[in-house]
Amino acid sequence: MNKKHFIALSFIFLLTFSLLSSTAVAQDDEDRSYTIPYANIDLYLQENGNLHVKEKLHYSFSGTYNGVYRDIPLKTGQRIENIQINTDGAYYTLEVIDQGDMKRLKIYLYSNPQKTVPITDRDVDVYIEYDFINVIKIYNDVAELQYKLWGENWEVDVGQVTTNIHLKSNEGVKYWLNPPYFVKNDNWNNNILKIESTSISPGNWFEVRMAIPKDQFQSNPVFAQVINSDGLPDMEKIQQDYENQLNFKTILYSILSVLMLLSIFAPLILYFKFGKEPKISYMAEYERDLPTDDPPAVVNAISGKGFAKRVGEPDMDGFRATMMDLINRKYILIQNIPRQVKDKEETGSNKFSSVKEMKEGSLSLKINDKMKISELNDFEQDVIYFLRKFSEKGVVNLEKLKNDLKDKNRALSFKISYNNWKDHLKNQFLDESTMEKIFIRKGDKYLKIFGLLGIILAGVTFFFTLSDPLPAARYVLISSIVLGIVAIISIIMPQKIAGRWTDYGAEFDAKWINFKKYIMDFSLIKEYPPESIAVWNKYLVYATALGIADKVRKSMEMTLPRDELENSNLYLFHYYGGYMVLSSTLDSGLSKATSEDSDGMGGVGGVGGGSGGGGGGAF
Repeated sequence: MNKKHFIALSFIFLLTFSLLSSTAVAQDDEDRSYTIPYANIDLYLQENGNLHVKEKLHYSFSGTYNGVYRDIPLKTGQRIENIQINTDGAYYTLEVIDQGDMKRLKIYLYSNPQKTVPITDRDVDVYIEYDFINVIKIYNDVAELQYKLWGENWEVDVGQVTTNIHLKSNEGVKYWLNPPYFVKNDNWNNNILKIESTSISPGNWFEVRMAIPKDQFQSNPVFAQVINSDGLPDMEKIQQDYENQLNFKTILYSILSVLMLLSIFAPLILYFKFGKEPKISYMAEYERDLPTDDPPAVVNAISGKGFAKRVGEPDMDGFRATMMDLINRKYILIQNIPRQVKDKEETGSNKFSSVKEMKEGSLSLKINDKMKISELNDFEQDVIYFLRKFSEKGVVNLEKLKNDLKDKNRALSFKISYNNWKDHLKNQFLDESTMEKIFIRKGDKYLKIFGLLGIILAGVTFFFTLSDPLPAARYVLISSIVLGIVAIISIIMPQKIAGRWTDYGAEFDAKWINFKKYIMDFSLIKEYPPESIAVWNKYLVYATALGIADKVRKSMEMTLPRDELENSNLYLFHYYGGYMVLSSTLDSGLSKATSEDSDGMGGVGGVGGGSGGGGGGAF
């Protein structure tokens, strides 16, 4: 084994091992989960400035867990002391980890008194009690408690947080709850403020701010921060600014929701203003003769197959029709066509067979040097030049062409020829002034602009409001999703929805649609057959442009006698599989070229700044 093989195998082994390990870990995580249905918090404000905290966290575990952790952030000068832990439903041990600006309480939970078996599938109440020093602030006018009852760093939702704040008296106390949309209930019970929250999801916090008369504390509270300034004016201003901000966002979200929901009607308005088709006097049910003398590629560009097709944009059916037209006009000759037929009584049909077994791809195309190629239109010459690139002495073997276009460089060469063909056709027959006489694109242009702007607005709004817990944000979020869906549909909406035909274009398209009906309806063909095989050949060319060549070939088989069919090189080219091989070859070549191109590409804190909070999880 050489060095490269060894390195490759080692890499594959490591990658496989990593994937298996990740899968195993993911599977293990899927097998267990936990919730926090509720939490109870008691805050005792003491005269010496100490804040005594009692927390009861109710965990419901599914699966096996080793324990839980509780993170308590500490601001400058703050500390926690006298930590006490208790549990109901499990045995425990405590590990206190000092992480600088945060204290982590790591509580291991066990099922047995020996503390050797971790917990599995049970509910556990964890009681945490501690003194929080230097949280209360004493200003010249009032004292302040700003405390996060629930922090943003929890792993899971909490169903409800119930808080009791114990004060010496409720007289003269002002309080604010931030953000207010998490408040389920709040009321005084004598000197205890009881607060109940709604469910709080990870990443969100819930906070209380209280302005408390100073006489509830000692003149020199040793466990509080003493600040030589008035605090109440700043508190009231900060809270008023916060309330104004919430009100502004609520109004903004409401207006934005209404505007986005109203904007989804824009495509409908654009359709009625620009997309309604004109009424024309043309009333014929079908067309027996070619409606116009336009080249088949032009008919393909304007009335080609598919409602979603862009008007004026030729496609591969048009390229194939151009080639079939050149065959019909003898600029390209078909070689190796079998001519012998079976006896009619023996076969009972118009089916052909050759004396010797044909091999797939034995048919060939030959460029007719006797014809003046220079007399052709530029887009027709592009087809001849394409064939020359893949010919040997002017002959193109279809089976060899099929293999050649599997090569990346040759496929890219074909794509260049195909793009040149489209450009020359549009420049000569489908330029801007011509298309304005056929189809009005203004409505479709506006629809696409709306779609692009709608996607941008919906995307920006969605990501900005996705994690915003403000109730009004939900309406914006839903509205942005609806707008985004409508905008995407507008982008991919067919051109013919908001765009419309001119009178001339509507009649042009209607005539070719009726011609298409005629050549696809065997009963009409049988009643009003084409006059000659030459006419049938032309029909087959234009049927190729309209994407229904196979159906017209079958109509020829059911209508024409065998001797006439044998005189149609176009029919025989179809019958013996030459057209099918050529068609699939061109499609796969263009697909190959397209895929290759793609590969190349200290004072009063602001709202939410309270002490406490933090988060926690399980391990």
